[in-house]
Amino acid sequence: MFRMISRLSACVLVPLTVLAALAGGSTALAQSAPTIALVPANSPPPVPSGMKVTCLTGPDSLQSSPTCPVIQYGGNTTWAFSFIDNRVSYGIVTYDAANNVVKSVTRDGARYVYKMTVDPNAKTVGVWGQANAKVDVAWSDLPTAAPEIVQVPANAPPPVPGGLKVTCLKGPNTLESSPTCPVIKYKGHTTWAFSFMDNRVAYGVVTYDASNNVLSNNTQNGARYVYKITVDPNAQTVTIWGQADAKVTLPWSALP
Repeated sequence: MFRMISRLSACVLVPLTVLAALAGGSTALAQSAPTIALVPANSPPPVPSGMKVTCLTGPDSLQSSPTCPVIQYGGNTTWAFSFIDNRVSYGIVTYDAANNVVKSVTRDGARYVYKMTVDPNAKTVGVWGQANAKVDVAWSDLPTAAPEIVQVPANAPPPVPGGLKVTCLKGPNTLESSPTCPVIKYKGHTTWAFSFMDNRVAYGVVTYDASNNVLSNNTQNGARYVYKITVDPNAQTVTIWGQADAKVTLPWSALP
């Protein structure tokens, strides 16, 4: 249990339990859709051995296209390469922002990509090729870049939902406000760990898009008054640390 005195200046926090799973949010989590971009076919990232760039202008044409469709998702870019031996398969290769290969898999059933489409209901990307053969790639199979933690001004947050407030401290054992707040940058979105106006031992974890529209608003019990956020790339989690070093841990998959 937690013993709390309602005034922030005199509160005592003794954590016994930390809830790491999503619980009782006011807005359901939204999974961001991949986007399709057209990029120059003659300037791909390093192509893995045995693969080649073959992008066509249509399903029934052998004319090369000057551009290739690629999948952009979670800070990474995924190409659909063809194979040197012209097998009916794609080399689905994902790169990070530095053009390092993050993942490379072979998907049989189509070749010579000419378009890609996103199905938000099935949560798949269709990779269309010669004769309109198609391979579907699940969004969940597309790797995403690790979340990034950045410091932003505490006095200039996006619109704060009702009942929440900005409370960022300089450390776990001080009530001194920090001029900056740690936030999570992930998939082009920004996630804040707000406190509650009633000073309950919980965060309002709110994710915004690039236009500061709220994508999700979830209550996470177990800690309050954030002072740092850390990323564990092995466990693929983020941990929001608060007063008395209480913490809440979330999987990357819980971040829109």
